[in-house]
Amino acid sequence: MKQLMIICLFSVSAVAQSDDALVKVRVPAVKARFGHAGSIEIFVSVTNGYHIQANQTKDELIIPTTLEIAEDETFKTNEQVFPSAKKFTLAGTDQYLEVYDGDFLIQTSFTMSEPGERGIRQLKGTLTYQACDSVRCLFPRTVDFFVSIEIQ
Repeated sequence: MKQLMIICLFSVSAVAQSDDALVKVRVPAVKARFGHAGSIEIFVSVTNGYHIQANQTKDELIIPTTLEIAEDETFKTNEQVFPSAKKFTLAGTDQYLEVYDGDFLIQTSFTMSEPGERGIRQLKGTLTYQACDSVRCLFPRTVDFFVSIEIQ
């Protein structure tokens, strides 16, 4: 009985690990100057065979993809620019979902408002999404990442 429980727990763990790896985020370092606007590029990669819901959805039951980057008294994010969504037709219906798949880019502009210390700052960011394949949707997930900003 103990062996069966260990095998079952291992199977659940392996499934959870594979779900976590479906979406990867890469953010190159950014250079910024106080009083000037800048841009952050967030490169997202969705595993082949999966898609994630778009940032703007037409159905309130769909969980949209969202991006958050921590702000403080000197760092403020402005507009977020998500890519155009693709239409994914649900099997057996004529309805479609607005989705992202493959590799895509999200951009957000920011300003550094007040003079302060020069150097490198690490700001925490999160990308929240719901991944689906052609048959099922997984529980929503959040990927944590850091934005490295070199203040000149």
